[in-house]
Amino acid sequence: MELLDEESHRVLLWAVRLHEVGHAPTRTELTELAEGRRPAGLATVTGLVGQDSEYQEGAIASLLRRGLLHPVGDAGVAPTGLGRRVVDALGLDDGFPAFEVLDADLTSSDPLAFARIVGRVAALHRPMLVDPYCRRSELEYLSAHTSVTRVLVSDRLDDDELADLTDMVESLRRREHKLRLRVAAAEDIQDRCVVGSDRILQVGGLPSANGGGASVVTEPHDLGEQAREYYREVWRGADRLAAYRPRRRNMRVA
Repeated sequence: MELLDEESHRVLLWAVRLHEVGHAPTRTELTELAEGRRPAGLATVTGLVGQDSEYQEGAIASLLRRGLLHPVGDAGVAPTGLGRRVVDALGLDDGFPAFEVLDADLTSSDPLAFARIVGRVAALHRPMLVDPYCRRSELEYLSAHTSVTRVLVSDRLDDDELADLTDMVESLRRREHKLRLRVAAAEDIQDRCVVGSDRILQVGGLPSANGGGASVVTEPHDLGEQAREYYREVWRGADRLAAYRPRRRNMRVA
């Protein structure tokens, strides 16, 4: 006696797994999730009977149709909120780093995208910023709104850009925390990271043809300590550009 047909079983399995990670999918979401890729010339469900099929629908198109990815810019794609839940529900195979996606809706057209990233940085206590492409305007904002104490940039920046960063640090007058600026070789730092005492955030992106794109903030878990030690070592060997130290207030004794 068949208790559940194949489609009903897939729907039920998705509902259970998503419930386990705190998501209650809509009926539409469950229906779209349960559908596989579409075999050429066959109905979606009736075509999935175990035989080899040539698909008329590519993997990316299938994920877009089912609401797990959404288009970004001219040609980019990014995971939707449901897509991130699905990744959490399915888990990762052994051998892959464990990480958590914190924010994936940071499109370049959003004027608040950078501020949202800075908000993540501000939650960390006196972290180190690793940014191969940091510019003066970005560092000014980070200096004003976070407790970043070390900034590591790369020699991908030209002399004028490095001079602007140096001038910015040297022009600081009132800041609670110290701020040191160093430059490392381009091959030593490839990613944008924020290195805290107990957490590491990585900021990556999906470029688009028009120069825009989307950014995503993730937090690696099982590689955090190795990454922290690596960037500390790179910092030690980097060239010093500038340093700001707040003045100590004289204590008056009554």
